[in-house]
Amino acid sequence: MTTAGIDALVAATVFDDAGLVPVIAQDVRSGVVRMFAWANQEALRQTTATGLAHFWSRSRKSLWRKGELSGNALHVHDIRIDCDGDVVLYLVDADGPSCHTGHTSCFFRRLDGEGFAGTVVEDDGPPDPPAVVIARVVDVIARRRRDRPDKSYVVSLLDAGWPKILGKIAEESGELTDALPKADAAHTAHEAADLLFHVLVGLEAAGVPIDDVFSQLQKRFGVSGITEKASRPKPGSVRPNVAKVGPAKPKPAIPKHAKAISAKPKAAKIRSKKVVAKKTSSTKASRRR
Repeated sequence: MTTAGIDALVAATVFDDAGLVPVIAQDVRSGVVRMFAWANQEALRQTTATGLAHFWSRSRKSLWRKGELSGNALHVHDIRIDCDGDVVLYLVDADGPSCHTGHTSCFFRRLDGEGFAGTVVEDDGPPDPPAVVIARVVDVIARRRRDRPDKSYVVSLLDAGWPKILGKIAEESGELTDALPKADAAHTAHEAADLLFHVLVGLEAAGVPIDDVFSQLQKRFGVSGITEKASRPKPGSVRPNVAKVGPAKPKPAIPKHAKAISAKPKAAKIRSKKVVAKKTSSTKASRRR
C-alpha cells in the first residue's frame, strides 16, 4: 500500500481517547475469528507496510507484531473498517494457532447446553463452515504431491497419470449416478464425496486452483443458467492449459523388417486390383466382339 493509502486508512479510522481502535483478526478462508486486540496509528501503519498483523499492547504499552516470539504470524490480505469507523477487521492467513494458550482461536470457550442453559466448556475455537472442508482437502492433496509420503493414494494417482485419474473420475461418477435415484442418503453422500475427492486430485494434476472454481461459481449467482451457458466460449476456441502428469512414455520403435512386412500386403493388394481391372476390361471387350 502506498503512503497515501496508509494515510487514508488512518484518516478513516476513529480512535478512542487513548488513541486506540479494536481490531478483529478473521481467517480469510474459513471466516473463523482468530483473535481480538488493539491497534494505534503506528500499528496500522506497520501492518499495511509489512503485510503482517501489528497491534498495541495496553499492558506493556508497546507495539508488537503477532508471532514475533511464537512464530505464529498473521499474514494480512485485507483491511476493512466498519460502518462507524471505530472497529478494524484484518482478514488473515495464520501460521499456526493464534491464541497464546495454543488454541486455534482465542474464542475457544463457549456456553454449552440446550438454550444456553449449560456451563462454560472449552474446545479449539469456532468450527469451520462445512464448505471449508473442500479447501482443507485441496491443501492436503497439494501437500501429498509436494512431500511424497510413503503409501500415499494421492501420490499413486498422480504418478500413474491421466489415464488413472480420469478413469477414477469416470468410475466414481458412474457410482454416484447409480446411487442418486435409490433414496439412500448416506450412500449417496459417500459416493458424492468419492467423486469430489478425485475431481480435486484432477484439478491438482491440471494446475487449476480451487479458488478459480469458486470464482466461476460466484459469477453465476443472479445469472440464469441458460444465459450463463450461452456465454461460454465454444469448445476448442480456448486451448486448455493441461499440465503433464507422470513420466512420459516413449513410443515403441517399429523394427525395419516389420515395416517391410506391413508394406508388402499393401503393394500386393494394389497389384491384385490392377489384375482384376485388366481381366474385367478384357471380358467386356470379348463380349462386344
